[in-house]
Amino acid sequence: MVQRAELREALLEAVDHGLLVPGEIVRAAIYARIENSYELKREEIPEKLEAFHRALEDLLGKGVTVMEKLIAKNLYSRLGLNFVEHANWTLVDYVNHAKRVERDA
Repeated sequence: MVQRAELREALLEAVDHGLLVPGEIVRAAIYARIENSYELKREEIPEKLEAFHRALEDLLGKGVTVMEKLIAKNLYSRLGLNFVEHANWTLVDYVNHAKRVERDA
């Protein structure tokens, strides 16, 4: 069973990985913009996942879906979970599902 700290660290690493897809400079710019405009630091993402989702949605528009699925896939891989894509799920839904699966294990 995955511990809360392990899930938190896996989520932060998955976010780092997902935001790296467009490049290091873009990832740094996204983190800076989220911190400056939304007062959300990288370290706070696991506790403020809804705010992170809204910030990404504002910044990326419809592209948020692709980015969040990349993050979710990476998170599930890190946790040893089977990723199943759901059309209308956000990163918040995937993380909540991962928590439920781990709790039920």
